[in-house]
Amino acid sequence: MAETNPKTTTRKKKKPIAVLLLAMDLFGCQKSNNQIDLAQELRGNTFTLTSNGEKDTMTIEFKDSTFTVFEFGDMNLPWRTTSFENNELLVFEGQVIAIKQVDKNTFKGLLILEKDYEVLLEKRLARWDQELLNGIWIEEKNYDLFLNDSVAKPPVPPAPPGLTDKNFQYPPFYEINGDTISAFYFYQVSKSQIEINNSVEFLTLELNSNKDIVEKQWKIKKLTDSILIIDRTIEKENKKFSFLTTTEENIKLIKVR
Repeated sequence: MAETNPKTTTRKKKKPIAVLLLAMDLFGCQKSNNQIDLAQELRGNTFTLTSNGEKDTMTIEFKDSTFTVFEFGDMNLPWRTTSFENNELLVFEGQVIAIKQVDKNTFKGLLILEKDYEVLLEKRLARWDQELLNGIWIEEKNYDLFLNDSVAKPPVPPAPPGLTDKNFQYPPFYEINGDTISAFYFYQVSKSQIEINNSVEFLTLELNSNKDIVEKQWKIKKLTDSILIIDRTIEKENKKFSFLTTTEENIKLIKVR
């Protein structure tokens, strides 16, 4: 067995410690001069996270003890904060960010890895009125079927056991009421709890809206009292894979009541 070079091993171990001490020197003294509760500032809020070393911009929501990265579908991963000699540290997924508050809505930090990155966390404020989500929504492509009697309707398929033609619903629609959403499609009715992030931009759900499709996330791109435009992330059974996750962009829905 080849011998381990103790000098090389020591050098590799010291590198993260040296960077951490440097970060503490750069970001230090904030707590003594202008003390903040970092966990309280993050908890319940959504931030845009950018880095000088990555092109991707991430949207991250901090809950009580878990966080979500909406772009990647990373859900309920653990996070925490700690401090050392008046320096604030954010720890998530085994990664450490030395962090300081720049202003009320902005934090600056250093992500400590083998290669270190400066990061910026900017708080996202509420963009839409959450109350406007409540109601019945129909996709635009099906809207004429709802209003125009001259448009030919598809034939009614046979009713499953225990149901009648009166239970048939077409065109399909969604009904949102507070923290629940229901989908009505043919003879199928499904319901899911929804979580709406504090900036009212992302809805997290688990809705069997159409046969083998499960809707996982809506990203709101426009919301008025009559129009809703979303990017819809769905999970579907696939022959080659157990499940295939895709995102359908710019789905337009019309509120009917």
